[in-house]
Amino acid sequence: MENRTSIWAGLRWPIKAAIIALPILAAVYAANEFNLIPGLKSSSSKDVTKISGNNEAINSEGAKEKLAVPDISDLELANVSDRPEVRLMHWVWFGNAGIFAANGGSRTMKNTLMDQYKMNLKMITNNSVMDMKREQLAFIADYAKGNKDSKTGVHFVTLMGDGAPAYITAMNEQIEKAYGKEYNLKIAGIVGFSMGEDCAMGPQKWKDNPQNLKGAIISAVIGDGDWALVIRYAADNNIKVNPDPDSYDAQAINFVPAPDDDFMKAAEEVIAGRSVKLKEKDASGKLTGKILDKKIEGCATWFPGDKQVVDKTNLVKFVSTNQYPNQMGTVVVGCDKWMKDHSKEMTNFFNAALTATNQIKTNDAGFRYACELAPKVFCTDPSNCSESADDWYKFAKAGGFDYTKNGNTVSIGGTQMANLADNKKYFGISGGNNYYKSVYDYFTSVLKELNPAGFMDNIKGLTSYDDAVDLSYIQQVNIEGGTTTKVDYSENKGAVIAKRNYKIEFESGSDRITPESEEEMKKIFDGLNIAERAKVTLIGHTDNVGNPVKNQDLSYKRAKAVKQWLIKRSNNSFPSERFITDGKGADAPVADNTTPGGRAQNRRVEITLSE
Repeated sequence: MENRTSIWAGLRWPIKAAIIALPILAAVYAANEFNLIPGLKSSSSKDVTKISGNNEAINSEGAKEKLAVPDISDLELANVSDRPEVRLMHWVWFGNAGIFAANGGSRTMKNTLMDQYKMNLKMITNNSVMDMKREQLAFIADYAKGNKDSKTGVHFVTLMGDGAPAYITAMNEQIEKAYGKEYNLKIAGIVGFSMGEDCAMGPQKWKDNPQNLKGAIISAVIGDGDWALVIRYAADNNIKVNPDPDSYDAQAINFVPAPDDDFMKAAEEVIAGRSVKLKEKDASGKLTGKILDKKIEGCATWFPGDKQVVDKTNLVKFVSTNQYPNQMGTVVVGCDKWMKDHSKEMTNFFNAALTATNQIKTNDAGFRYACELAPKVFCTDPSNCSESADDWYKFAKAGGFDYTKNGNTVSIGGTQMANLADNKKYFGISGGNNYYKSVYDYFTSVLKELNPAGFMDNIKGLTSYDDAVDLSYIQQVNIEGGTTTKVDYSENKGAVIAKRNYKIEFESGSDRITPESEEEMKKIFDGLNIAERAKVTLIGHTDNVGNPVKNQDLSYKRAKAVKQWLIKRSNNSFPSERFITDGKGADAPVADNTTPGGRAQNRRVEITLSE
């Protein structure tokens, strides 16, 4: 005994530490290797999922490790008897692909990512915003009663990020009043982006010249993301919007509500060539007393609505999320109280979903797998679904697919997955620019200033960004994050998206922007965040007072000052090469320089967005 003790005592401490640590490290390695530590690494699914023998992946930047792809013909329901069910309601939108790919379909399948993370997720397809509201309210009412494992309603919905301010504000008004602020809805993260899919469609003349949209009649889910896309486009082109869906203004874009708040029915309205009776407004915006019978000329919709419009009409896309790529993140919206009570489940949900989104984004096999699941998720009877797996594979790629019908070629579809790196960039988690705050703040201001369909009439206050977003669950995600796509502005072809003159005040004879112009500058900044891929041309203009040479120089300096303000506001996220600056002095007046009002209009900065 004394000899054994003396041998141990004679060993140096580094050797002792190695002897002690060796069995511990071996146990940890074995537990990890055999998936006994859920969530330790995302690639653990590689060891438990079946590989489809004929599905080779194409590795791309951002995926350090290609995960095995399940064979959908061999999927089995997971044993979830010991897990409470979590329900998510969603539209027919490929932006949800990361969730249903991680789940193996509408229900959690054995050995899928959601199963590995101990989730029991049920996905419910429903295109009606009204139904989403009703089901979320039903769940919150039951949960607030103390039913911790409520079988009523849905825990989550996924929405377009630009439509979230209207949805959350309207819902929280009711929730807070009935159950208290702790049950309010919050955005927890994103799983995808619309990248061309969401759009507004109409006659070719609207695309040729945005000013032809004056007097347009467009069917849309008012307050929703596609409606908001047209609003942003109208603002960038200085076109008025008529907020009253019961009237007609010949100098503005007019919207009529889609039946049942359904984006597919918005498309059906224009396909059917339906007309609506509207009260006429005169040039000053006052009702004339006349009732007009006006044909619906366009719609705001997304795939497969856009494809059906091209199949059955000669309409084209005049704007889409290709031009505004940050506008429609696929946001996950849930009850704040439930999410806080189930923070582990929330993190596990995002661990699974964002692992899947990165695989879909970077590996062709992962993308094909999600496309094969799509008809099973979106259709009650997949064998009788209007869109097949091949359709989704063709149309769901970022940027869409050039589809020709009756001699008319239109880019259809277009979706991009959002991985963990995209979340960090989009929400400014790693520092720098918060792109989604610009989206949220801008469309909150639209609701306040435009009051579409009387939205604000029964709302006490709008839900602010800080009260609408909780990123704590995303910040706890512990998977390989992937990379986010960088914009190469050198590839810009110069096709004009929008052009508008902005009244930005400068100190007299100076290029210093006045404090009074801060609000206008912030709106410009938010717009550039939303249209991140657009190149920006800034041209300064002056009135004709003073020395022409000095005016020329001053106008250029003012355009450059706007550029520098925007770059600084972005925390240098906007690269200098995104901008072109120039000054025209008094050479391009838009009003009469002989009047004070005319000279004021001529002192401006013209901003052009191009792709």
